[in-house]
Amino acid sequence: MKSVTIFSFIVFFYLLSGKLQAQVLHEIGISAGPAAFTTDYGERGDFRNFYLNTGVGIGLQHYMNFTFTGNNSNLFKDFVRIRSELDYFYSKLDHYGHISYKNNPRGELLRAMHGTVQTIEAGVQLEIHFTQIRKFLFFDKRFSPYVLGGAHIVYFMPDAYSDLGPLDSPNVLFPSFEGGLNLDSGFTYSLVFGGGLRYRLTRDSDLLIEAKWNYYYNDYIEGLNVQGPQNQSNDWNIWVNFGYIYYLNF
Repeated sequence: MKSVTIFSFIVFFYLLSGKLQAQVLHEIGISAGPAAFTTDYGERGDFRNFYLNTGVGIGLQHYMNFTFTGNNSNLFKDFVRIRSELDYFYSKLDHYGHISYKNNPRGELLRAMHGTVQTIEAGVQLEIHFTQIRKFLFFDKRFSPYVLGGAHIVYFMPDAYSDLGPLDSPNVLFPSFEGGLNLDSGFTYSLVFGGGLRYRLTRDSDLLIEAKWNYYYNDYIEGLNVQGPQNQSNDWNIWVNFGYIYYLNF
């Protein structure tokens, strides 16, 4: 939340500084791609939990860049975009690991449990480009790599069920999850870091590919909080997305 406020004040005071004598460029984008969730489903370190619990993410973006504002050049105007974003993530979740594959009651409990995670997220990020934005816009450079960082407000909607019956029935929930199951929806926030690459397609449009790491400040994003020392971090996801960007006023 503090990051969002800081970014908002940066834009606000920059606009009031008297240096903006020309238009701010606005861009809109849409992107989609696989989103791999790392949660309390499955055994830590088993890579199958990463790729088999991969879902999908869809995002809408709005960008502002200030390269044509004012008469003087500076690092912020030449290399930085401010980006606001609305994302939706969804994934099915199952337990993978050596315990779940065992032919015993503990393995049966894990194999019988299934879940889903859904999040709706909105926030602000700073994109720092390694290619000067003006050169990129005028096709002096066709590629523009960048890194980004920011914060999101997150609304999460977990769900879970067992093939053996209601999860609150005796001998249905895996012992480590007792006292750590909460399927209520709620709000939290996350920190977002990543990087990507833009390709200059036409005068009015770009293509992009990027990867982002989304770390949630809540361990109930998927409804589980393992009660034990093996639970060493909150939930997070990695999102690889492909997108199209359109310039509104260039």
